[in-house]
Amino acid sequence: MEALAMRDFEALRALLSQDVRFRMLLPTGPKQEDGAASTAGRFSGWFGRADELELQASTVDYVADRLAVSYRFRLHDPDGWQLIEQHLVVDVADDGRMQAVDLLCSGFRPLPEPATNGVRQFDAGDLGCADGLAGEFRRQIQAVPVGEVLVVTTRDPAAREDLPPLARMMGHTVRSVDAADDRRVLITVERGR
Repeated sequence: MEALAMRDFEALRALLSQDVRFRMLLPTGPKQEDGAASTAGRFSGWFGRADELELQASTVDYVADRLAVSYRFRLHDPDGWQLIEQHLVVDVADDGRMQAVDLLCSGFRPLPEPATNGVRQFDAGDLGCADGLAGEFRRQIQAVPVGEVLVVTTRDPAAREDLPPLARMMGHTVRSVDAADDRRVLITVERGR
């Protein structure tokens, strides 16, 4: 945990057997790496580009003879603020190194930008209601305190018609629907309940 939280990937690599087997269940599907270098490289790829990495929770325990490790990180990288949780079950060799690791990953879940004067920003990119904007909007607005505002930015022009009725149906107030100069749609919603 310490090596990962400090992003000391060489120290992490030293904790792995040279021929470690690393199986992962990721939101994109199952993956596998073999060897210490590629396994440490996978963690470096996930956490190495973060400019802020904050360990929010962790547990270490045993399930019979297997080590069970879980952790949750809040991080900021070029994609914004995100939350990730991973659960590992590990076989430890006689020399104390990890020889087999099975990992379950939540994926990087976007978080709203910290509020500025009671206003939070959510840049949905090209996400539209047909491919998940509605669900992500629900999640984002739930993270906003009642009475504060979420500004949703999207490049999907259909969101102008789709998102405001959804927000109203959920009990929120749509303050404005605007078009930016670069064809983005800005929808400002005050959380109602």
